[in-house]
Amino acid sequence: MRRLVWNELLPKDRYLVRLARPLSFSEMGFVTQLYLPIIGVESYALYQMLVHSVQEASGASAEGTHRSLMLASSLSLDRLLDARERLEAIGLVEVRRRENQQRDYYYEYLLKPPLAPGEFFADYVLSLMLLNKIENVRYAQLRQQYADVLGSKLAEEYSVVENITKDFHEVFQSLKPSELEVKKGSERERFLSEMETSLPQAALKSSFEAQVTHSLSVSSLRLYLPDNADAAKVLEGKSMELLFSLCHFYQLDSWGMGQELRDWTLYKADRSLDGEVLRKRLMQRYTEGKLYRSEAAPTALDDDWGPGRLPEPGSEAFVRACRMLSPLALLEKVVGGRVSKVYLERAETLVFADGLPPEVVNALLLHTLASKQMELPKAYMETIRDSWKAKRIATVDEAVKQIVERSEQRAQSAEKAKTAKKEATPARRNGRAILQDKLPASVEWQLSQEKSATGVSKGQSIHDFPELHKRLEALRKRK
Repeated sequence: MRRLVWNELLPKDRYLVRLARPLSFSEMGFVTQLYLPIIGVESYALYQMLVHSVQEASGASAEGTHRSLMLASSLSLDRLLDARERLEAIGLVEVRRRENQQRDYYYEYLLKPPLAPGEFFADYVLSLMLLNKIENVRYAQLRQQYADVLGSKLAEEYSVVENITKDFHEVFQSLKPSELEVKKGSERERFLSEMETSLPQAALKSSFEAQVTHSLSVSSLRLYLPDNADAAKVLEGKSMELLFSLCHFYQLDSWGMGQELRDWTLYKADRSLDGEVLRKRLMQRYTEGKLYRSEAAPTALDDDWGPGRLPEPGSEAFVRACRMLSPLALLEKVVGGRVSKVYLERAETLVFADGLPPEVVNALLLHTLASKQMELPKAYMETIRDSWKAKRIATVDEAVKQIVERSEQRAQSAEKAKTAKKEATPARRNGRAILQDKLPASVEWQLSQEKSATGVSKGQSIHDFPELHKRLEALRKRK
C-alpha cells in the first residue's frame, strides 16, 4: 500500500534545529565510519546538513521550511521523510511536532551525538547490522582503528590506582561567602537580570558537565575549622559519619558544610564537635532560608509524581525515589518547594534520633502521606517506626513488603466486616424486617446433633426427650 506522505508532512511546514550539545570532529567521524553504512547516504547527508545549519559559535537554533530542505538535498518529500525516520530510529534525531490555533505545524529537530565506538560495538544489534553491511575485512579494520591496546595493557600491568587529583577547595582557599552574594536591588543583580533577558543562551547540554560538585572532602573541611576545634576529633569516627549524613540529608557539598563549621560555638570544651548543636543550627538555617545548599541531583524528575500525586508502593518510581533522594528532597518534591519546620523535624528525627536508614525513612514518609491525606501525624509515624524497628526493616524492599502486606490485611478485614454485616441484616418483606424467634441453645444443639448424626447414640431424636419436644412444639405454635 502506497504511503500518503502529504498527510504527515507538507513542504510548507516549518522546522527548527537544535543541538543537544556541541559535536566534536571525532564524533562526526563516528557517524561517517559507523553509522553511514547502516542509515545510507541520504540520511547521512540530511544529518550533516542539519548539524551544519546550526550556528557553530553560539549553538543558536536554525529554522526553515521543508521545501528548502528538499531543494538543498535534491530529495523528494517522501525520500526526505524516509531519511529523517532512519535518523530517528538509529537515535541521532528526536522529533517534536508543535501546533498552533490555526492548525499550522512546526517541527522541532533535536540532533543527538552518536555513540562512542566502544558503546557502538557493545550494542549487539548495531554491531551486527554494521557487520552485515561492510563484511568481515572492513569490520576488523574499524575495530582495530578504534582499539585501545596500550590502555588495556596499562590496566593489567599497573593495577594499583590512586586518585591524587586536588580538590577545588584545596586550591582556591580564599573563596568567601561575600564574594558569591548578590544583594537584591543591587547594580550587579540588575546587570545579571538584564543579561538573562536580553541575551539568552542556547540550550546546549553536555554529557560531561564541568561543574564543581565534589563529594564531602575531609581535606576541604579541615580548612574551615576554627582554632578551638581539633581536626582529629571532628573529622574522624562518629563525628565524620554525622557530617556525611547531614550533607546527604540537607544536600550540602564541602563548601556549604564548611561555611557552617566555621562557627566556633559548635565545639565542646574538649575541642570536639557538638552534633546536637550542629543539627539544630542546620535546621534553623534551613527554616530561615540561609543554608548554602548544592543543587538537587536530577533524580526521578521524569517520574509522574509530585504535589498531590504519590508513587504507588512497590512501583519503580517508589523504589527509585526512596533510594536516590534524601528525605528532605523527597518532602520538597511532594510539597513542591520548601517544607515546613514540622515536616522537617519529623524526617530529621527519624534519620538522626531513631537511626533509620534514609531509604526506609523515605518509604515511611510516603506511606504515611498516602494513608493520612498528605499529613504526617506523629503518633501514627511512631507506631509504624516501632513496628519496623522490631522487625529489623533495613531496606526499601523490606519496607515495601510490609506496606503491601498491611494493605492486603486491611482489605481482607474490610471484606470480612462487610460480609458479616450483610449476614447480620434481617430478612425483609415489603420493606419491613421479618421478626424471627430464636430457638434455645439446647434445642439448636440437639437439632445439630441429629443432623450430623453425632449424638450420644445413633437413632435418637428429639422425641426421645419429652421435655425438649414439648418446648419445641410450644415455640412452633406461638410462631
